[in-house]
Amino acid sequence: MSILQRPYFWFFTFTILFLLSLDVWRWDQAISLSVLQLPSWLSYFVFLQLGLVLAIAGVSSTLWQRSEGD
Repeated sequence: MSILQRPYFWFFTFTILFLLSLDVWRWDQAISLSVLQLPSWLSYFVFLQLGLVLAIAGVSSTLWQRSEGD
């Protein structure tokens, strides 16, 4: 059984994504504008969402099975 087929791998993957989304280290920072006059936290949010999309795609392709009626 590969590591991608183990439920604990996905549990830890989603736990890490959740903890990264809290970004406690940025709570007291002043809002600064970066590329295209957008807030700097926006690119961090986009990368987290891409990680979430990849994690959900990984779970759906490895753990979800077709039901016998399909």
